[in-house]
Amino acid sequence: MAEIKQIIVGIHDHEGETFHLSSSVTLIKTDKNVLVDTGSFLNTEEIITNLGKEGLKPEDIDIVVMTHMHIDHAVNLYLFKNAIIHYKFINTYPGQTHTPAKGQMQRFELIDGTEIAKDVSILLTPGHTNEHLSVVVKTDEGTVVVSGDALATEGDCDLEDHPPEFILWSLEAYNVSRKKILKTADYIIPGHGKMFKVSDKFK
Repeated sequence: MAEIKQIIVGIHDHEGETFHLSSSVTLIKTDKNVLVDTGSFLNTEEIITNLGKEGLKPEDIDIVVMTHMHIDHAVNLYLFKNAIIHYKFINTYPGQTHTPAKGQMQRFELIDGTEIAKDVSILLTPGHTNEHLSVVVKTDEGTVVVSGDALATEGDCDLEDHPPEFILWSLEAYNVSRKKILKTADYIIPGHGKMFKVSDKFK
């Protein structure tokens, strides 16, 4: 089974009009070294340091999965020069012709259940953005979903208490994805917060 560690705990807070934003960064060790999201400019040195604690350097990462390309998740992508990058690239306007540079991104049609490494697969979770995806990891402790901003905080599990805190492409799609994640996961690593166990009431 895969081993998983949240090497950066994402934050989302503000003082007055000043916002502090950075995403969670998650390391998965299996037959490949997989990283999910790369954090913001606040995290660059911490990512390098925390990978070192795991016996790794940025160039040892084989695969980077981007849940989506918002700046708080994507700033440090440049560090991982040897990695294949998985991201659901979508043309953003009619007639668009440019695509990611050859050799920089794996462009293919991801589907639910696509395995990218042993015990690591993709779950499509649109809503926060159209192209958003999450990562499902089978571990000895159970199934962990690295949810990005499809579930940005633990509080987003229960939308009867409050609306989602983060910008949305589609609330309808967001709710479908939210329920899919909660049904799949024993544990969730959210985009902005610590890993938590999913309550039975959400199953």
